[in-house]
Amino acid sequence: MRKKGLKRHLLVLTAGMMLLMAFPANAGLFDWLKKDQQTEQEEPTAYYFQYNDTQIFVDTEAEPVLKALGDPEKTFEQDSCAYQGKDIIYTYPGFELGIYPVDGQNRISSVYILDDTAATPEGIKYGSTVEEVLKAYGDQYTEEFGVYRYYLGNSELSIYTTNGLVDGIEYQIAPVK
Repeated sequence: MRKKGLKRHLLVLTAGMMLLMAFPANAGLFDWLKKDQQTEQEEPTAYYFQYNDTQIFVDTEAEPVLKALGDPEKTFEQDSCAYQGKDIIYTYPGFELGIYPVDGQNRISSVYILDDTAATPEGIKYGSTVEEVLKAYGDQYTEEFGVYRYYLGNSELSIYTTNGLVDGIEYQIAPVK
């Protein structure tokens, strides 16, 4: 009888340990470390555009993003000049999403903000000033003909200006250097 009780206790203990190992403490299963996680902010590794609750990073798989965004207002496709397949532009309220095919998968090539109804997560939109851009993104940019280019990871954020005001914003895959 004593052996059965010991086996049962070991079985329950093992199952409990496996359950705890399946859920790391920082996953919030028991709200452990939640306060520390909220105060720590990770440094971003790439620029992204956010539409509602969907963060859109370039050079990532397109299908989950397209599903989250829902039906576009319109689409445009053409033969890809860089890959086999079709490049597709999906138009949503305030922005366009560019998709390219590679290795049997559609990936995000670009996001182009179309008007002042959409903004970057940092609040830059059509009509923002160059000073606001510099305050939001800093001085680590290249500038040529009024285009301010910022690079982070594999992403390039291009902010187009005329007479000191933003009149175009584009996220794209950074060129390989």
